[in-house]
Amino acid sequence: MPIIKNRLKNSTFFAKLNYSRYFFYRYFIYRRFKSLMFIKGAIIEPIDNGINFFGYYNLSPENKWGELLFLSVKNENIRGSVDEPASIMLKNKDGSSVKIGETKAWNWQQGCMLQWHPLDQNQIIYNDYDEEKDIYISKIIDKTGSLIKDYKMPFNNVSNCGKYALTINYDRLTKMRPDYGYFNRKKLYLPEDKEDGIWKIDLFTNKIDLIISLEQLKQIKYTNTMDAAEHKINHIDINPSGNRFIFLHRWIGPKGRFTRLISANSNGSDIYILNGDKMTSHSCWLNEEEILSFCEYNGKIGYFKFIDKKKSVSLFSEQFPLSDGHPSISPNGKYIITDTYPDKSRFSSLYLYNVKKDKLYLLGKFYQPLRYDKEIRIDLHPKWGKDSRTIYFESGHEYYRKLYKLILPEYL
Repeated sequence: MPIIKNRLKNSTFFAKLNYSRYFFYRYFIYRRFKSLMFIKGAIIEPIDNGINFFGYYNLSPENKWGELLFLSVKNENIRGSVDEPASIMLKNKDGSSVKIGETKAWNWQQGCMLQWHPLDQNQIIYNDYDEEKDIYISKIIDKTGSLIKDYKMPFNNVSNCGKYALTINYDRLTKMRPDYGYFNRKKLYLPEDKEDGIWKIDLFTNKIDLIISLEQLKQIKYTNTMDAAEHKINHIDINPSGNRFIFLHRWIGPKGRFTRLISANSNGSDIYILNGDKMTSHSCWLNEEEILSFCEYNGKIGYFKFIDKKKSVSLFSEQFPLSDGHPSISPNGKYIITDTYPDKSRFSSLYLYNVKKDKLYLLGKFYQPLRYDKEIRIDLHPKWGKDSRTIYFESGHEYYRKLYKLILPEYL
């Protein structure tokens, strides 16, 4: 008997069983009985019925007239774009929703980069897949779904000035970070590092230029952690005027995973390393020069404020949570929103920070069912409405994925 017991104890099965017991014990100990809790006076309502979502935290689903964009699907499979196109939906001010298009190039975290055109908010931008040419593309349509223009590459970020977009190799993301990749291509193509990186797309002329290569980034400040590593770029964000942008340069190799937060001019020149090499996660521009980023800096982890092209770095506020989230500043500059990943009881938190008062408010906590994990996880990804009083976020607290609208209480 002792021999059998020892074998069971040292087996893989026993380890998995022990972990499962620990996990469910921890889960039920911390589990609350309500699926959501939110601040007094706030109004929360779903955007539509069924399974729906929008995309990333640095885009707004709302245009200046209060019309909304969102994506709708029938299933929640892990790589859903392989099984079905997502319907592009327009919600009118009268509350009615109408389908205006479809896209095959989408994922659960960033959708299809769906957004209103910054120069004409009667037009909609999104990424799609051209099956005949086996390439990812981007499209501009009007509110009836009629095609206005298309481009031979997908967009990753569009400038507020409306003159250009920046993009990356989505095949590389599919291979190295599938959460943000697309899965339609018949064959992935990864060029050499000198021929891959960040492209600039002129929205007027359709001209496409590689403005920063992966090889160039490696040579700026090469370290031995890059030996035999694979490199990628993610999370491009352009400042309000469009003259500078930030991005993450990441590499994964035998010595681990490393990240640099980098800024550059819109043509790829004047590259500046803001933070590196240990951990930088989500960031946003606070204004033309200041950047808020959740990262590790000088051995400390939290939300730090960087000033572009300067060595001035400071902890943003003692009030902010010390956990990763998706920050963005309100259109009027008065507030910052961010979120957290699910805690031990699977509740995600949504926070509002009053910049002038240096005060943080917990807006709500939202339960995310256990099945939403890894690629199919639900991050709140909060984003602002145009009036700086409305916040949009995604959640699974009604037991399937939905986009929600939260109206802030008047006293905040």
